[in-house]
Amino acid sequence: MVTPQPSQEEQPAKEENVKPVEEPVQQPVGDDLDAALKMYEELMREVERLRGLDRNFMLYCIKMEELRPQLVRNILGRLAEKRNALLEKSEEVLERLKAAREAIGSEFAQVEEELIWSSIELNTMQLEKDTDSDKGVGLREELEAKIPALRKKLASLRNRLKMIEEMVKQLSDLPRNIADMTTNKEEPAKLFEEIKKKYMLSYGQRAEAVARAEVEKIAQQESIPREYAVIILWKSMSNR
Repeated sequence: MVTPQPSQEEQPAKEENVKPVEEPVQQPVGDDLDAALKMYEELMREVERLRGLDRNFMLYCIKMEELRPQLVRNILGRLAEKRNALLEKSEEVLERLKAAREAIGSEFAQVEEELIWSSIELNTMQLEKDTDSDKGVGLREELEAKIPALRKKLASLRNRLKMIEEMVKQLSDLPRNIADMTTNKEEPAKLFEEIKKKYMLSYGQRAEAVARAEVEKIAQQESIPREYAVIILWKSMSNR
C-alpha cells in the first residue's frame, strides 16, 4: 500500500506558517540599541579625551616662559582636526540612535495598544453577568495577570525612549557645542580671577569689565579662543 504524500498545494501553507518565526521583532531592537549605546559611550570617551588634551596644552602654555600666539594657533588647529573627525563619527552614532528610537517607539505603541485593549476587555467582563463560568473566570485571571506585566513593560520602554531622546538631542547639538564640551574652563577661570585682583588696584569696581575687554581684544587680534587669551594676558602681567 502506497503512503499518501502531501500535495504541492499543501506544502506552501507549511512554509507560510514558519515565516513569522524566522523574523522576530524583539531581538533586533535590543541588538540595535546595545550597539548604538556602545558607540555613544565610545564617542563620549573621545570627547573627554579631547578635553584632557586641551587641558594639558593649557598647562603647558602656562609653564612656558615665552608663549607665542602662532604656536597656540597651530596646536589648536590640530585639536580642531580631531573635533571635526569626532563630528563625522557622531553622525553615524546619531543615525543608529534614531533608528533604535524608532524601533522602540513602534514597540511602545504596540504594547500601549495591547494594554488598552486588555483593560477594556477586563472592564467589560467585570460588568457582564456570565463571567462566573469557568471560561470567564480563566480569561479574567489571564487578563488580571497580563495587564500589570504590560504596564511594567510600557514603563521600561518609556524610560528607554527618554534616555535615547536625551542622547539624540546631545548629538544633534554637538556641532554647536563641541568646542565648549572639549575645552577646559577651570584653569582659565582661576587665572582670570588673579587678573581681576590685580586690576582691582588700578580700576576698582571696573576691574572685571576692563579685564574681560582686554581678553576679548587679545582673542580677536590673535584669532584664538578666549580661554587662551586669558593665559596670554595673565602671562604678560606676570612678566611685568
